[in-house]
Amino acid sequence: MRRRDKLRTKKEITNVAGEEFLKQGFLEASTIRIAERAEVAHGTIFFHFPTKADLIIACLYERLGKLAIKLDLRSRKTTNIRYLCRIFLDGIEKNSAFYSRLIKDLPLLPIEIQRMVFASLSAFSVHFVKVIKKAQDTGKVRKFQPKIAVFYLFGMVNYLYSYKQLLGTDKLRRKDKEEIIDFFINSLKK
Repeated sequence: MRRRDKLRTKKEITNVAGEEFLKQGFLEASTIRIAERAEVAHGTIFFHFPTKADLIIACLYERLGKLAIKLDLRSRKTTNIRYLCRIFLDGIEKNSAFYSRLIKDLPLLPIEIQRMVFASLSAFSVHFVKVIKKAQDTGKVRKFQPKIAVFYLFGMVNYLYSYKQLLGTDKLRRKDKEEIIDFFINSLKK
């Protein structure tokens, strides 16, 4: 019972923190405000998350962890790059507001948080690299460094979500996603 209460408290803190990070930004969000909204003592936050950086990473996992798991499972069974791209873009879209805020605020965060976030997001690229290498081995795409292509794809997605209001990419339509995927796949072909 006690363990379940701790898990429930931790989950509530993470949910409220995610909302506050989204509204206020990662730098401006206050752990005092998060504690008030989660209806816990301020120290309770630091019992579960020793630093604000740990809380940010927990929110990242909470919002994007399912996507990482899905990419991992699918990348083990496929050489279909288009399929993996769709999973990635759909997963980012489900959490687009949080992802946009993260991409926008990341350069302003302390370097240790940037490193933690970068390491977390790098898990996504590992799955793409695996699938591209499999496709290369079967002759479906040309030989090149797969990580370069992945950096390109992620950079394009980050750009779209960094400037979503300016570019009108608040919500990517299926057609938009397919154009991004087509362009990416065509760049991989022989």
